[in-house]
Amino acid sequence: MNKSSFTSASQYPIKLLHKNPLREGRIVPIHAQVIPTNVCNLNCSFCSYSDRDKSKSLSLEQVRWAIDTLSQRGTESITWTGGGETLLYPHLNEVMRYATKKGIKSGLVTNGTVIDRLEHQEGLVWCRVSSSDDRIPNFSGIEQALQVNPQTDWAFSHVVTRNPSYQTITDLIEFANEHDFSHVRLVSDLCDLDNVPSMGEIRCGVKNKGIDDRLVIYQGRKDSTKGTKDCYISLLKPVIDPTGIFPCCGTNYAIKGMERRPVEQMKMGEIEDLPRILDNQKQFDGSVCDVCYYSGYNELLAKLKEDVEHKEFV
Repeated sequence: MNKSSFTSASQYPIKLLHKNPLREGRIVPIHAQVIPTNVCNLNCSFCSYSDRDKSKSLSLEQVRWAIDTLSQRGTESITWTGGGETLLYPHLNEVMRYATKKGIKSGLVTNGTVIDRLEHQEGLVWCRVSSSDDRIPNFSGIEQALQVNPQTDWAFSHVVTRNPSYQTITDLIEFANEHDFSHVRLVSDLCDLDNVPSMGEIRCGVKNKGIDDRLVIYQGRKDSTKGTKDCYISLLKPVIDPTGIFPCCGTNYAIKGMERRPVEQMKMGEIEDLPRILDNQKQFDGSVCDVCYYSGYNELLAKLKEDVEHKEFV
């Protein structure tokens, strides 16, 4: 397993070396993230979006328009994520199929509680089911979903809290091993980093259970950087939220003291501003960010935008 295939935060941006993100000097929105709804059926203690406006959703027309806008500008993939629980969005299956018709591949993040709502999707490359130490996944529902979308790469993303449940983690890994999952990601609770055990400790706890953990990605989040003024990742993979356009998936905890919701200070514009932002290359000013996990991406994108001569002499 190549960890770089399944992660981007806090990682060297190796994918950018395989996929040129520039067209005529402009950053292409290769991968957009769409939050179709803030509605959720859970109230998780670790939720980094818990203070959002939970009544907000994008309309079907807005999502179709966003897909058209992105498709015209070279977008190749969309992650459907939250916000809320994606499968509670009543048009999710429809808009995923619409994206497929436009040549855009899909990834899906879901809490798995209503996984039976997911229909067969030819364009669904991967699906990541979230879980936590205080919530047991819907294993039976996931088994049925695997049969509906057998072509999809399936994975778990488990939030490790200050009270790790090694039994739940063990159950996840064993299920993943049995059902040929691509990986199991263990990630620190972003809202309680001072109290969450290190990933080294978590790895030892898993190893002590005596199970095969080759599918596990131990992704600690205790190391971050300050934001950079030229936040180019905001053009590479913008976030389309029911309340506007945002630079990345970390806007809800980027400014200390303003956690658990996308804040106005991080907003790049309204939904209808998406073409202007992309066409005019209006990248976000990330100097306001106290916490950033994408400095590697921004540094490499800045270098790629530099004009150099003798390019063939690599």
